[in-house]
Amino acid sequence: MSTGARVALIALDAADLDLLDRLVDEGRAPVFGGLKAKGALGRLSSLGGWLPGSVWPTFFTSTPPSQTGFHHYLQWSPDEMSMRRPDPAQVGTPFWRHVTAGGGKVIALDMPFAPAPASGTELTGWATLDSLEPPRANPPGLLEEIEARHGPSPRVAEMHALQTMAALRKLRDEQIAIAEMLAQIAEDLLARERVDLLAMTFPGLHRGGHWLWDETGLASEPTSAERAELAQALPEVYAATDAALGRVLDAAQPDEVILFSLHGMGPNTSRLEILDEMLHRVLGGAGDATGPMRGIERLRQAVPAELRHRVKDSLPTALQDRLTGFWRTGGRDWQSTPVLTQVADLTGYLRLNIADRESQGLLSLEEARDLSERIIDGLASFVDADTGTPVVRRTARIEDVLPPGENLWLLPDLLVDWAESPAASHRAVVSPEFGTITWPTPGRHPSGRAGNHRAGGFYLACGCGLPAGTGPGGDIIDLAPTVLSRLGLTPPAAMRGRPLFGSPDP
Repeated sequence: MSTGARVALIALDAADLDLLDRLVDEGRAPVFGGLKAKGALGRLSSLGGWLPGSVWPTFFTSTPPSQTGFHHYLQWSPDEMSMRRPDPAQVGTPFWRHVTAGGGKVIALDMPFAPAPASGTELTGWATLDSLEPPRANPPGLLEEIEARHGPSPRVAEMHALQTMAALRKLRDEQIAIAEMLAQIAEDLLARERVDLLAMTFPGLHRGGHWLWDETGLASEPTSAERAELAQALPEVYAATDAALGRVLDAAQPDEVILFSLHGMGPNTSRLEILDEMLHRVLGGAGDATGPMRGIERLRQAVPAELRHRVKDSLPTALQDRLTGFWRTGGRDWQSTPVLTQVADLTGYLRLNIADRESQGLLSLEEARDLSERIIDGLASFVDADTGTPVVRRTARIEDVLPPGENLWLLPDLLVDWAESPAASHRAVVSPEFGTITWPTPGRHPSGRAGNHRAGGFYLACGCGLPAGTGPGGDIIDLAPTVLSRLGLTPPAAMRGRPLFGSPDP
């Protein structure tokens, strides 16, 4: 490996830059503030606005989702006609493993969706929100050592339902503790060896952003004291992460620091809870006719959310995935199902049941094109019942959003991009042709997630030879080639991105 700078690449996962800047001004994020004062801040675009679950594999392979075929932890299998967890090998080789293959020394801690480690010093699936497998580590014995010193993995399953204040307090405290734990793990590992690359993620801003963004995820109206406490909960997670970041950098003593976030956070705009009904109205007309999934969905809703969560969380991961798939696709008559909604978190994912692609396909390509037009026009007709503003900003065909790629066919056919207004503000949505749909929890988001993703990301590069201030813009696929370049390595030809700035001076 060529001699390059020692780099600390640290993810502030799904950080909101406006909130970070506010905390800097308040003196509550001094580490980030100090780095920003001397570093170059650049904006990063991505396809995360359309496929938010795709951003991590896109980042660490420097290839678009049409190449990896990855967009969610549960994806549609056209052969099995059900949802399944993707093979971790599908996401490709993370770029830091090219560093170890080239003779460099790497510590990689908790990078989301990374496949099981096989080289270097690496811990995966530990506390991150996004993982395909249980915790794993390399070299052999490291996982057991970390568990003995720091306790078991703190990762917990999310309960998608309106939350109590007690549950949000617990979540806040967990994310603060996770930031401290990850700093301790990094300090322990960095004390053992000098590395060329430290790559790690602080996940608390991501999970905290989803659940602590505002009070619209609460099951009941908060008291004034609870409202004040909740308003400080997410800033407290950010402040704890900033302190943990400072400890890691003190231990690593890198030549260069690159902080980054692949996407941001804001009020939850997802209307996934009514997408099935919107789609049913478009395909079947207005009225109260029941679709093929209504019986199963009624059964699911009859079971209290906390009981569903406890039962599901007690099952092995494979059975959890099968249960989720059952709620989505169980009981389907595929010869009368031209389209289905896939599991998603923000953007609506629609899959057409196309003959010769799906094992029980129904539609010809011409029929699929006609149905797509009908769906696009129909969804566009829904507006907020009180303001008249559209609910859907755009429904796009996948081929109009992503570049060509060998695994484009594994992705949803239609992507529903919601309007920017908070979904919790709805009382109902209405279409002149398809009637009124009542929002399940007016003033609240039924998922319990008060916050959800924004497409834009950023990087903050310090010690990289860039003048302080505004750095060159780019895309998240440019980060991996940038880091490899800073380490004196040539990015593999398969990478689509380009270095954001040059190699370090010899």
